[in-house]
Amino acid sequence: MNQPHTREARAARMSQADQLLIQIVVKNTKVTQDQVDDAVAAVQTAKNEGRELDLAHAILERNLLGRAELYKLVKARNYALIRQEDKRLGKRLFRKNFITKTQLDESLAFQRQLFKALGDIKRVESILMDDGHVTPEQVREVWSEYTSYLKRRGDRPVEPKTDPSLMKRG
Repeated sequence: MNQPHTREARAARMSQADQLLIQIVVKNTKVTQDQVDDAVAAVQTAKNEGRELDLAHAILERNLLGRAELYKLVKARNYALIRQEDKRLGKRLFRKNFITKTQLDESLAFQRQLFKALGDIKRVESILMDDGHVTPEQVREVWSEYTSYLKRRGDRPVEPKTDPSLMKRG
């Protein structure tokens, strides 16, 4: 494979979501790192040509995984990204004494159970509000502080989406 950039250089340019998807695909399927590297190179080539191609669709185009399996893996990636962020947000709610450690742990446990049982991803702040542990104003306050912190770092909140076109035929 004659690629102009090293794996490390490409990884530095990839989003956190794509890096996590690669880890999940390589760990949980028979797809090899070289096959994933080929898909990543295709994404970069498409970007250089002004075309839109995300990593999931590049994997599909190469028939490395079926649509249903890839859709499941993308949802698992989204859950992992949201869970990371929700833990950070929950810790902020705890530090401000809006919730107890037990309430946070129970909400995160419920979030995990909901994902395992139904494949639904529900944000921890929604769970805490539904249970009456926090108010929308408290959540807005913490989100505002959190997004300000991320902006100072040059980041933004995670909003991963599971592209419904992954399930479309043809």
